[in-house]
Amino acid sequence: MTGLEEFQEIPPKVLQMYDAVIQLIEEGEDASSIRVSTITDRAGIGKGTAYDYFDTKEEIFACAVVFHIRRIFRILEQELQKQESFEKQLAWLLYQIDRESNKKYCFIRMVHILTDNSDFSRQVRQKMMSDSFRRYHPVNVFGKILQQGMDRGEIRSGLPMEFMVYTIFSGLLTYMLSISTEECFHVSPEMMKSFVHQQIIRELCGKSN
Repeated sequence: MTGLEEFQEIPPKVLQMYDAVIQLIEEGEDASSIRVSTITDRAGIGKGTAYDYFDTKEEIFACAVVFHIRRIFRILEQELQKQESFEKQLAWLLYQIDRESNKKYCFIRMVHILTDNSDFSRQVRQKMMSDSFRRYHPVNVFGKILQQGMDRGEIRSGLPMEFMVYTIFSGLLTYMLSISTEECFHVSPEMMKSFVHQQIIRELCGKSN
């Protein structure tokens, strides 16, 4: 298994392991201290089953994280297409961050996983650089809705696509961090959400709300 297979090709027991890994990360468990038996116990399968599909614990974690990222962006792509305008798409994204705020420590750990130098983090980054992951890159997922926004005349033309994607991501990350660290600062998440929304609209649409 690589974590890059088509969704329908992934065996149910592997999906159970992937879900178990993400649940453990959401609960604040450190990847380096989790045993394979902990994953398989949570997944409701025998420990030996894990080695029918993977050679190491690091492979299980790397594949689970890559699969989870792909699943998130697949859902994002589908749901964003249902919104009628770029402003509604942006509002939907911010609302989803609110809805998932109970998983704020998962976000912090995911950032750590994607940036540290552990073996399994390197595996994650290598998988994300593969051609099989390309359609889930943010520039591709968000590029579609940005192009549609330009075609509708909502987003100003002439801005590089990468800049627009980074503008959205930097705003969303700022809001995620404000939720994750709200006890350290004096700006409420609700106020920060308003600031982030206004900033993105100002940068990409050339207007303020």
